[in-house]
Amino acid sequence: MARVRPVSYLTLIFWMMARLAVAEEARPAVEIVDWGLTGAKEVGSEPSPDTPTGVNRLVEGPVEVTRTTRIHACIGTSFGVLYRVSAADDAGAVPIKVVVLHPQISTPDGRLMEKSSWPDTAVSQRRYAGWVFEENFELVSGSWTISLEDMAGKELTSKSFSVTAGNCPIS
Repeated sequence: MARVRPVSYLTLIFWMMARLAVAEEARPAVEIVDWGLTGAKEVGSEPSPDTPTGVNRLVEGPVEVTRTTRIHACIGTSFGVLYRVSAADDAGAVPIKVVVLHPQISTPDGRLMEKSSWPDTAVSQRRYAGWVFEENFELVSGSWTISLEDMAGKELTSKSFSVTAGNCPIS
């Protein structure tokens, strides 16, 4: 049986570190360019099993934004982020995952959720990722974070919001 010398291990470690650095550099930069309360025109929906309602609302731009990180949660309130592939890194279409970390939501079907997610794509034009409060069981106070991740689950960028539920006007 041949013995591997320690120098070989060091060479292997340096090689692996160099490969990781190259992979890190190759990852496109995604940036959040605006955030806050939003108004967007809904143009449809698609099934989204990793959300409390099981549906992802599709919107059409442009999305109006009132910049804030303090959100008063009522049915119909929407908030989110506008993002794009960095102008310095025009990588074309980049598949991403939108992940919303939120306080525990108890759904009518008995699920307890602290994270919701759906696939999306980052491009050089502004795109929207956000949340609209559609059901009373979604109205939970606390810290909510919208994170944009690569398909391997590594966070590219994120924005946190302080959400307060209650005292909504009767509509």
